[in-house]
Amino acid sequence: MYLKYKFVIGSWKLLFQAVVFGLASVAVLFILDQIAVYKGIDELRNLKRTGFYSFVVVGFGAELGKFILLRYYFLRQKTFRGPLDGIIYNLLIAGSFTMLALPLFMSGWFSKEMNLTFLITYPLANMAFAVIMGFFTGMGKFRNNRFIDSMTALGAASFFHGFYFFINLTDEFLIFGLYGAGLALIAFMLLVKSTNLKDEEKQVQ
Repeated sequence: MYLKYKFVIGSWKLLFQAVVFGLASVAVLFILDQIAVYKGIDELRNLKRTGFYSFVVVGFGAELGKFILLRYYFLRQKTFRGPLDGIIYNLLIAGSFTMLALPLFMSGWFSKEMNLTFLITYPLANMAFAVIMGFFTGMGKFRNNRFIDSMTALGAASFFHGFYFFINLTDEFLIFGLYGAGLALIAFMLLVKSTNLKDEEKQVQ
């Protein structure tokens, strides 16, 4: 109802697809996690292994599936017009991703069963990651060469996701608080920027 009131939605079918496809994007993370288990990478005996598992397996693995959907399916749609649309679609993708991934983490389907802090904060963190990826992917709609925006979207979201997971593994609550505040600020600024770009587009039209 909020989306219908606030924005011009070109296709409700695409929004529904974003929710459904978001569930499927968990498969990328699950496959990489199983490879990590097979190779013994999930045995976090030192800082190097912990960092690799957090940033490459979890961070990159969780964001890669979302990015492929957003960049190579939704961005190509005629109703996709810029960063704000990217954020909206990716929030729906990330929301359904979280809805499936979180119980899998908490029930031990992934190699690392997480704690209560993870349970509470993971949905919020994924929303922030979605804003970051959605904004930069959407910026590609304004350019002929979308490679830089696409890599920025995937790289930034993967880094922040990996750092989030790394902090949860190390239980550094002070760093976690500072990180959370910084992540929220970045996501808020990008959301405001995307809204301003939308207003500028309307004025030009």
